[in-house]
Amino acid sequence: MLKTLCLSLVLFFLIIGAVPKAGAFTTESLVWKKCTACHEPSNGQIPRVEEIRTTPEEWTVIIDRMSRLYGMALTKQDMDTLLKELCATQILSPAELEKVAYLNLLNNPQTVENPVGAEQEKMFTTCVRCHSAGKINSFRMNASSWAKVRDLHLNLYPTVVYQMREMRWVKEADVVLAGLAKSHPYGQAWKTPAEKPAGSWLILGYEPGKGVYRGQATITSDSNDEYTVEGKLTFSDNTSENFRGEATLYGGHALRTRTAHNGLKTLGAYSFANGTIKGEHHFPAPDFRTSSSTWYPADGNPKLIRVSPAYLLKGEKTKLVLEGIKLPSASTRDITFSGGPVKVLSVRRIGPETMEVEAVSSANSLVTASIGIKGINTVPITLTKGIDFISITPDIGRARLAGGKAFPSEGVQFDAIAFARKGKSTKQQDAVRLGPVPATFKLTAEVKRPNDDDLQWMGMISPKGKYLPFGDIGGIATRSQHVEATGLAKVEATYKRGARQYQAKGRMVVTLPDMIPRIK
Repeated sequence: MLKTLCLSLVLFFLIIGAVPKAGAFTTESLVWKKCTACHEPSNGQIPRVEEIRTTPEEWTVIIDRMSRLYGMALTKQDMDTLLKELCATQILSPAELEKVAYLNLLNNPQTVENPVGAEQEKMFTTCVRCHSAGKINSFRMNASSWAKVRDLHLNLYPTVVYQMREMRWVKEADVVLAGLAKSHPYGQAWKTPAEKPAGSWLILGYEPGKGVYRGQATITSDSNDEYTVEGKLTFSDNTSENFRGEATLYGGHALRTRTAHNGLKTLGAYSFANGTIKGEHHFPAPDFRTSSSTWYPADGNPKLIRVSPAYLLKGEKTKLVLEGIKLPSASTRDITFSGGPVKVLSVRRIGPETMEVEAVSSANSLVTASIGIKGINTVPITLTKGIDFISITPDIGRARLAGGKAFPSEGVQFDAIAFARKGKSTKQQDAVRLGPVPATFKLTAEVKRPNDDDLQWMGMISPKGKYLPFGDIGGIATRSQHVEATGLAKVEATYKRGARQYQAKGRMVVTLPDMIPRIK
């Protein structure tokens, strides 16, 4: 009897198409209480809200818009709670978020976005004149929600049709949005993993203009995915930074930190996935700099993780720094190379997770070899006859003038990278990247017009490649046409190694402040 009744109910719901779906949010959640006033629930789900997955940063923009334009009462505590609830199911996966990670810190990223293929060409023409491609790529939505983006723009920015008057923007936007519905579908709700980042960590990182660093950190769980973070970093130039602060974990993998390094405030954006923490922390102007690092569990099995520099040049005695977890004591016989001829000259321990190995290579060609310690594991190392050329990154840097207290200057940190050519090809994309080298930088004029005075107003770059505009927005009375301290200049890098000198050139543009950062 009971079995027959259950079967009848199932058939009834299937016939009328009303089988209830499990929603992501309970009626007791803050998302339900705040959002259903406008987004009327249907079958236990909240329309639009449960049709979008995006980053914590984009959810912040959306929630803020609901408050500013539609009157949703919002406190700081509400924002914190809403972000955590939304990201539990409506966040990008780690792999999806990694592709747009350059937008996480709003720190003047130097990423150059280029369309690939005809579909992206259409998207760039229709959308990327107002905001970045990264913002679009930060969303996964169903077809209905992508289609509504057109009306959202027409409602909030009705001048878009006239600004894009060389095209039929409405019609072409519909085509692009239909394509995005296929290339960036909603997929399925995210399921927050159970793993948490609390524990002890080994940090291995790199900061352009300063060098490689290592450190230790402890992450302590407070409550409700809030954490205390503290530790110490030691750089290759023997300087160090103590840091301490807070962190919040969104969706089980998006870790956002707010720390102070030797008293200087930083923001960090990291991905906690596959047992490691990987990302960046950024110092705003005037202490402008950005560091990238990977954190490894300090209580893991013995493991060699990094060798720096990650290359050996033929005939040069080079001191390699080997870093990892619980590295065993070793003699010259315990250091192994495979894939090429290398002689180990000496070994000494310089820290609990670090040792220095002096070695020399006799390889006559470019090969990818490996180095290991007592067989625990190996890491790649490149053997080559020599450095063929260096290149500046970014090749075109973009700096921004200050726009008052709310919009500080945004700088550029240039770096010089050494390369070895593969075969007879002279193309940079065919060369093997060896690693950063300590070049000396300077700015020189790039004359584009009569009486070009850009360099005079752009100021100087530090010898290590750090540039920060000293000017503020506003016309300069003594400059032609009273324009700001904007301009274009050449960036030149010089690196000496032995008897040889390497040079590379790039460019830098100084432009106006970004007064609308939320549409980056």
